[in-house]
Amino acid sequence: MSDKNTDLTKIQSSVIQLLRFPLIVLVIFVHMLPFELKKMKWSLQGYDIYNNITELISHYIGRLPVPCFFLFSGYFFFIKVSEWNASIYFSKLKKRIKTLLIPYLIWNILHILTVYLKNLIFYQFGKGWDEGYHEIRTLPLYDLLWGRPINYPLWYLRDLIVMMILTPFYYYYYKYTKIYGLMLSLMIYLLVLESNIPGLSTTAIFYFGLGSFMALSGRNMLAFSIRYSKVAIIMAVIALGMTSYYTGSHFYEYCMRIFIVFGVIVMLFLGYKLYKYEKLKNTLIALTSSVFFIYALHTIYILGWLKGGWLKTPLSTSYSGKLLGYFLIPFICIGMIFLLYRLMKRFCPKILSLMIGNR
Repeated sequence: MSDKNTDLTKIQSSVIQLLRFPLIVLVIFVHMLPFELKKMKWSLQGYDIYNNITELISHYIGRLPVPCFFLFSGYFFFIKVSEWNASIYFSKLKKRIKTLLIPYLIWNILHILTVYLKNLIFYQFGKGWDEGYHEIRTLPLYDLLWGRPINYPLWYLRDLIVMMILTPFYYYYYKYTKIYGLMLSLMIYLLVLESNIPGLSTTAIFYFGLGSFMALSGRNMLAFSIRYSKVAIIMAVIALGMTSYYTGSHFYEYCMRIFIVFGVIVMLFLGYKLYKYEKLKNTLIALTSSVFFIYALHTIYILGWLKGGWLKTPLSTSYSGKLLGYFLIPFICIGMIFLLYRLMKRFCPKILSLMIGNR
């Protein structure tokens, strides 16, 4: 391997590391809005300005983090794999029990316990049961821990666990089909051919597979993104415009997936640009260790209560105040969780390590 390729491999690793924190910030912005899509209207009216900005971030750009995380996971799983056998497979799966399965169960069970505790306390003060409590009482255990799951951002972790189990398939699939297999997977993804089986989303299958393919074929993802950055930016902007135009129609998801494919390439390229700023790079990489904790905890009442609290302030009566809250609340949420993370790291590091999978 040439010195240039070695340097680019090291840079790629750092770029992926520094992207993790900005990507989780985007995930929190996604959860600032309901899942319902709203049509964007380009005018200078207060509502339209608020709606356009929030929709663009939460429902468009916000679709990029999860594919990126699947891509990174697939790549790093296979990056040093030159052969495949049962020993390698079960060795890697054993590690994932600690890094994926145990945290997945802990955070879903913690969510259930927190909902129970919150409702029992509030009931003592004359408050009624909330929606989360009714879900826990009525939904089967399968839905609480897997089908939904109850801590709904963890659907990504659920799908990732399934992808890890299926890694022998990825290894042999790309070993024999190579680029043609990738094109078939891309076609299935772009055609939105979903099985609706929990754990087998085409987003997980394609992007984890893409990362697997890049690693197994010895390709550098960062080199690819740099080389095709201009084309990717142009295509992402065009696809974004089409997605906005077709919001609410049958064609929306098709356009969105085209945008995501090019958007992921652009995201890697933006990470490369951020890498050149030494202080910013070091800060973002230093924050990486808290990413999983923020990801798993933010929807357990914290973000919801912050949004509800903002709605009770006079600022929420104007669209400028709503927009201010939209940008402030995620960072307040992150700040609170990060403080808890630091406290746990200092006073109960072993418990924290178990909760975040020894990250």
